[in-house]
Amino acid sequence: MNLRLTDEQRVNWVRIAAIAATLIVMLYAPKLWITTKEFPVIPLFDWIPIPTGVYEYIFWGLFFGTQFLYIFLNKRWLGWTVVLLYLYLSFVDQNRLQPYFYQSALTILAIVIFPKKADAKKVLYAVILVFFATYFWSGIQKLNDAFYIQWLSALNKHFSCVGSSSDALICLPQWFLKIFTYAVPWLEASMGALLLFNKTRKFAIGFILGMHAIIVFLLFYLGYGYNVVPWNIQNMISVVVLFWGLRTVRSSDFFISMFDKQRALMLVFTVVLPLGNNLFGIYDNLLSFHFFTADLHYYNVFIHEDLRERLPENAKKYIRYENGEAYIQMNEWAQGDNKVLFYPEERAIKFMESYLRSFAADPSQENLLRLVDYNKIKNTPHTNSN
Repeated sequence: MNLRLTDEQRVNWVRIAAIAATLIVMLYAPKLWITTKEFPVIPLFDWIPIPTGVYEYIFWGLFFGTQFLYIFLNKRWLGWTVVLLYLYLSFVDQNRLQPYFYQSALTILAIVIFPKKADAKKVLYAVILVFFATYFWSGIQKLNDAFYIQWLSALNKHFSCVGSSSDALICLPQWFLKIFTYAVPWLEASMGALLLFNKTRKFAIGFILGMHAIIVFLLFYLGYGYNVVPWNIQNMISVVVLFWGLRTVRSSDFFISMFDKQRALMLVFTVVLPLGNNLFGIYDNLLSFHFFTADLHYYNVFIHEDLRERLPENAKKYIRYENGEAYIQMNEWAQGDNKVLFYPEERAIKFMESYLRSFAADPSQENLLRLVDYNKIKNTPHTNSN
């Protein structure tokens, strides 16, 4: 295959893929972008104005319509409008900071920060940093015990016949599953790096295409996670368009060649902040490319009987029981309306704790709620399958 695309064409097709994927997921999960629904919005700041009534639908239509127009009318002001609308709507509800939306917004930002007459190669290299970071950091952030435990458990469920599992797609030996589990983070991170080198670029593209194809197949086979299917397809298209047939003098060109303030800004988002998150825990996990890393903070909220009956019906219908104790799984509740997972940051669960407490006769009463990070429970050594 020989793609004879100019730098400008590469950027343009990736721009279209980013917008198209976002539009598809907006249609799949329309309630995520409105405020009047069963699952409350979680604003980043208390002072930020939250659109309600007709205004929430105006903003939904404005965000959708601007993106749709931007597909066909490649105007810088339209791109900035898309980025700024996404920023505002994410401030209104942090659950909109899902990795697929964030990556698309970051891609558009990498384009619109350059003036219209900027060298197309400068823009291309800035966009490429987003996709380098997606694979490199997603691999690096998986280097944790939580990932190894949950990944091996999932592989045993679907690819091992030990214990006569009826759910197994195929039977693979345990030694292979264990080796593969520990290799996954390094494989993914190395693919991000190998995209930077002329001699390894095609191999990395092929590996990434195969990875995404397998993910899409498994999502349909397992019957969930459809919200990430457009993201996988977007990345398959983008990796081919960006990297196939691309030649550079040095692998470092993407970082330092024709360096300018725009590249510096993108390096902050794609290198500095993810590194800070990895080393010191600063910046949000999902925005630091913690994609399927199994170490995110997802909660079950156990509810005292004094509060349980006072909760609104939109919360009561998600109450489950464990050893006679009522609880709500935040992910289940969030997915019921938003069709996306709960945003896994401490400030978000603290907001939900305050929201649920507000229905109590005495919101300050102790022991009304108990927050349990169920990823921590899953990741204890005794859950590891052998």
